[in-house]
Amino acid sequence: MIAQRKLTNAPIKEAVIAFDVTLKEEVDVEKLNAEYAAFSEQYPKKEALLRVRSGFRIEEQKAVPTQLDSNQTGYKYTSADGKYIAQFRLDGFTLSRMEPYTVWEELRNEAARLWEIYKKVANVDSVTRVAARYINLMRVPMDDLKEFGDYLVCPPEVPEALPQGVSSFLTRIVFSEPTSGAQCILTQALEGPDVDNRMVPIVLDIDVFIQHQFPENEGQYWQELDKLRDFKNKVFFQSITKKAESLFQ
Repeated sequence: MIAQRKLTNAPIKEAVIAFDVTLKEEVDVEKLNAEYAAFSEQYPKKEALLRVRSGFRIEEQKAVPTQLDSNQTGYKYTSADGKYIAQFRLDGFTLSRMEPYTVWEELRNEAARLWEIYKKVANVDSVTRVAARYINLMRVPMDDLKEFGDYLVCPPEVPEALPQGVSSFLTRIVFSEPTSGAQCILTQALEGPDVDNRMVPIVLDIDVFIQHQFPENEGQYWQELDKLRDFKNKVFFQSITKKAESLFQ
């Protein structure tokens, strides 16, 4: 386990800030797009967000998938360079930063700018869930990978009496931070190897969040978001080894 510090080449594939909300009154989904002109130049690609309900029916003794209905839940906006993706939904707001990641302050400031627009058109009453999620992709040189424990503090383990060749793994742990009440979903997974570049991709997905009723007009949820970012950093650095850290310098 290593101390927290800034990495030159952080392995962040996607970083997300998300708020779940309650609204003061029922809002037509089209109203969420009412202020699009204010940021359309930076986010020129617009798509409808749909929630699809599906099922199946039996035909000639075979199950045939069917779509029961679909409802529009909001809009997705993508920046001109594809690095930012914003979602204005009836139940919340999300901003994603795709790789290459820069700094927390840039992501937070852009989220704050778009949030001001969103809460106006959605008529937000309160924030019920605050979240920061970081999906890290560690590319480990295939020739250097002898044991997953060289890179992960809590690696997957195969019983000693069984063959040790691991082609895939997925672990998911949910735990809480007792002081703040924040929770973390920590997922570790092995993706298919990049044979051409002789790399083994290991996913370290850290989703930290707090569920609480925050009145919109008080803004306390931003302070909680900053605390979640610190919690996320602690989880990351306590999950990787010194050898793993050297990959990102």
